[in-house]
Amino acid sequence: MNRRQFLQLALAAPAAAIIGTKVAAMARHYPLEQLVLTLKRLPANKLSSSGIWNVSEIFQHLAQSVRYSRLGYPLANSTLFQYTAGSLAFNAFAAAGTMQHPLDEAIPGAPALVNAVPADVALAELIHELELFISWQGDLTPHFAYGNLTKQQYYSAHYLHIQNHLEQISLS
Repeated sequence: MNRRQFLQLALAAPAAAIIGTKVAAMARHYPLEQLVLTLKRLPANKLSSSGIWNVSEIFQHLAQSVRYSRLGYPLANSTLFQYTAGSLAFNAFAAAGTMQHPLDEAIPGAPALVNAVPADVALAELIHELELFISWQGDLTPHFAYGNLTKQQYYSAHYLHIQNHLEQISLS
């Protein structure tokens, strides 16, 4: 392999990896409606959290995230971040079918979570926000980290985000 071929390959390989990840991410289907049915069956007052946030705070955080996809996030990362690292992270999560992020990290600029809200009230709020999102026909707002997402991409983001947080919740 000569120098020119090596440079072409060195430039093409990352682009191919990025495109491949995006194609894989778009090919996956995330059944948000099925997740809503699962959430409706949870016995909210019999759940416990293994994390820093209690069950109610987790559900409040998830409801905020879903709500902000319709109404706008309070703060956002830079456009440069959203179109580079944020977009790459989203596509990697969606392609892998799993998300890993700090589970006690609040949404930038979001109101503080209230630990005294009963878990069943917070869960009802999350379910309501998901049902509003699923039936939403209007424009969606850019995600604070991932930037502009289609509704299908938001399905992925919400599904993976909720699943990641549910890893901390168990029957007590």
